[in-house]
Amino acid sequence: MRSTGCGYISVPGGLPPEELLSFWGPQLFVDVGFDPSYVIGGGKVPIPGKQGLPALVDTGAGESCIDSLLAAQLNLPIVDKRLVAGAHGAKEVNMHMAQIHIPSLQFTLYGEFAAVDLRAGGQSFDALIGRTFLRGFKMVYDGTTGSVEISQP
Repeated sequence: MRSTGCGYISVPGGLPPEELLSFWGPQLFVDVGFDPSYVIGGGKVPIPGKQGLPALVDTGAGESCIDSLLAAQLNLPIVDKRLVAGAHGAKEVNMHMAQIHIPSLQFTLYGEFAAVDLRAGGQSFDALIGRTFLRGFKMVYDGTTGSVEISQP
């Protein structure tokens, strides 16, 4: 069973892990890009455009999405436009073909991702990992300790 922690640990002199989890939310580090030679189930990891990017595991997001500035920097192919809704209302955004690889789980999300204004909106993440990802995983969130564990049953 593959699993990874995406919560926080206690550091001497630092904020308690439960406060960090409450403030930042569960994070994973991901690789993002578009490798046209990537084959789903082919056993190889897609060649990333950028590695080690912070991603928020967001149970409030129906789908996973990427930062619009990152999509532009990586020149990810635009394949559609779609209306997406968030806390501030609906907005039409570009849909980019991409791969989001989660090295700690040896798992790749592949397909169309909405490009949303994460960084420009003051967020510290380059991607949101939503419920379409989580439906294939088990997530244990312990707000009292700041611990979060994601595992693939």
